[in-house]
Amino acid sequence: MKKLNLYKIIAIFVSFALFLIIFNHFQHGEPNFEVNDSMFDVYESVHEWEKSMNNSIPQLQLAKEIGAIKNNQHRIPLLAAERDLMIHDVMVVHYGAVYVTYSFSMKEKDEPYNIPTLQIGSLRFKGNGNADQSYLVNQQQISSQTSGKPSVINHRIYRADILYPNLEETDFIEEFDQLPDVDSVMLENLVVQVSDEKVKVDNQELDLSSDYPNHLYGEADLNQRVHTEEGNFIFTRLEAGLNSNKLYIEGMDNPLARIVMKNTNQKDFYSFERPLLKDDRGTFVALEPFRSLQEKFSYKVNEVIFNQDGVIRKELTKTDWNEMEKDEKIPLGEYSGLTYSIQAENKGDGNQLVLSIDAKTGEPPQLLSQFYMESKQAYEDRLRSVPEEERAIYEEQKPPLLSIQDKNKNDVLIYQTSSREVPKEFRIDFDYEHFSSGLPAVITLSNLPDFESVDVNLKGTLELNEKNK
Repeated sequence: MKKLNLYKIIAIFVSFALFLIIFNHFQHGEPNFEVNDSMFDVYESVHEWEKSMNNSIPQLQLAKEIGAIKNNQHRIPLLAAERDLMIHDVMVVHYGAVYVTYSFSMKEKDEPYNIPTLQIGSLRFKGNGNADQSYLVNQQQISSQTSGKPSVINHRIYRADILYPNLEETDFIEEFDQLPDVDSVMLENLVVQVSDEKVKVDNQELDLSSDYPNHLYGEADLNQRVHTEEGNFIFTRLEAGLNSNKLYIEGMDNPLARIVMKNTNQKDFYSFERPLLKDDRGTFVALEPFRSLQEKFSYKVNEVIFNQDGVIRKELTKTDWNEMEKDEKIPLGEYSGLTYSIQAENKGDGNQLVLSIDAKTGEPPQLLSQFYMESKQAYEDRLRSVPEEERAIYEEQKPPLLSIQDKNKNDVLIYQTSSREVPKEFRIDFDYEHFSSGLPAVITLSNLPDFESVDVNLKGTLELNEKNK
C-alpha cells in the first residue's frame, strides 16, 4: 500500500513537472519560422488587426477610450495539443451580445484547414441582481479581411467573435438591456477543436467593469423647440453611450411619428429615419454611437413623419394603357407634397411598370432617397411567417405597399419591385398578360408617409460624466 501511494506521489510530481515545462515553453518560447502570407493574413500588431475590424465593430475605439473593453489576457495551456489559448478582450456590445477576442499559439505546419477553433456554448453575467443567469449563445466570427484568411500576429492565430443570444433567450435579453451594470461575464461550456480532437476547457470568468457607469460617458442639455402642423415638441437632452446615443424629446404624443435627421459631424453624412422609443427617462430616438470619444456634436433634423396612412387609388383604363405604352406618364395622385405617376417600359427583358415619385414643389424630402415600396402580396406573405406576439412590432415597420387588381377585382401578380434613387423610381415586374387582358385595372398605393419638413440644428458640447472610482 505504501509503495502504491509512493507511485501516485511520483506520478503527480512528474505530471506537474511536465506541466511546468510545457507552460514555460508557452510563456517564453519564441517561434522564428516564417508564416506563409498566401495562407494567412499577417499583421505587425494587434492594433493594425483591430483597425481592420472597425466596420464590423464601429465603437471599438470608443470602447477602449471609455474603458468599456477589458483586456483580460487569460492564458490557458492545452497540453494535449501542445499549444495554448489566450483570451484577450471582451465587452458587451448590445442586448447581451458579447464581443471577445482570443488567440492560439501557432505551429509551423499549421494550415487554414487544421487550425484550432474555440466553441463557446453559453454565457452567464454576474454581479447585478437578475443578471446571474446562464443562456445559450450563437457564435459568429468577425472577419477582418475580405480574403477570409486566418489572421496571425507574432506567431499567434487571432480571432474575434460575437456571441449572440439564442433566439429562445429573447425575454431575458430584453431584461438584460435594462440592467445598469454587470461586473463580469462567465464563458461556459468551452471546447477547443483541434483537427479531429475536442479538448474541454474550464469556464472562464472575464472582467466587464467600465470607467463609466452604464457605459454612459457624456450628456448635454438641449432646449430646441420644433414647430409643426401637428403641434410643437422640444428636444431636451442628448446622452452619449457605448452602444447608442439617445436624443430625448418632450411633447411628441404621436407614437407612430419618426424623425429624419443627419449627423453633420461625419464627412459623408446622410439622412436616416428613427422611430420614437421609450425608457424610464422618457421618449427618445436612438442614434448611432460615436466611433471615438468626442465632446462636440452636431445633428440636423430635416423632417418629421407623423403617420404612414396615406392612400392613392387610380383606375387605369385601356386608353391609359395605350398612352403608357407610348412612354407617357399617367398621374396616379398626390399625397403629402409628393406626386406619384406610372408608365410602361419594355427593354427587351420583359414588360415592366415604372412608378415615379417627385416633389410637387421645391426639393423632395431627404428621406425619399431611402424610400422603398413592396407589393402588398409579398408583405402579407412575410407577415404570415411572423409569430402572433411579434406582429404589432412588425406592422410598425411596414413599408408603403403596392397592389393591382383587374376588372374582376382579382389580384394581378407582382413578382418584385426594385428601386432607383435619382429620380426616385420603382420598377415593377408583374404578370403582363393578366394585367393587359384585365383592363380596366385599379392600382392602389397604401401606407404612404406624411412628411413635414423642418429645419433644426442641434449642436453643442457634451459634459463628461463622473468616472467610476
